[in-house]
Amino acid sequence: MSELPIYSGRPMEVCDLLDLEQVLGDMPSGAKVMTIEEARASLPSARAILIQLQSISDNAADLTNELDIILERYDSNHNHVTELADYLATMIHEWHQAVDKLEQTGAKMACLDPGRLEWYGVVDGQLVLYSWTQGEEDIEWYHSLDSSFLARKPLIEA
Repeated sequence: MSELPIYSGRPMEVCDLLDLEQVLGDMPSGAKVMTIEEARASLPSARAILIQLQSISDNAADLTNELDIILERYDSNHNHVTELADYLATMIHEWHQAVDKLEQTGAKMACLDPGRLEWYGVVDGQLVLYSWTQGEEDIEWYHSLDSSFLARKPLIEA
């Protein structure tokens, strides 16, 4: 009878992954596995970028609504319509730049509203997602890749 591992919820290093090659091969391109310390160090930057993304999203939604109303009165070639469409295109470009900056921190956006961020990490030899949501001071939770925010478990540090 083989011994079952004891799951503690303790963060670990990348080299502690049980099937390292398989796990890393299954990750999205450009994603990186981080220690909990690296994830925590990136949290202030990632949080600021998340707020920027929320602002862009709110502004784009307002602009889209305005554009819908204006299109009821004017032809799509009208100067004001063209200006708003160009401004919306600029916002979309800013969005993509902000997402790129977020990914450079090692974080990924799990949800825009409420704001939730995740980082790939290792807990108990398994690839997991460290989890943070707006209002939390620190990254103190994780969940498996095949579960969601609702299945978060506390990180237990040695």
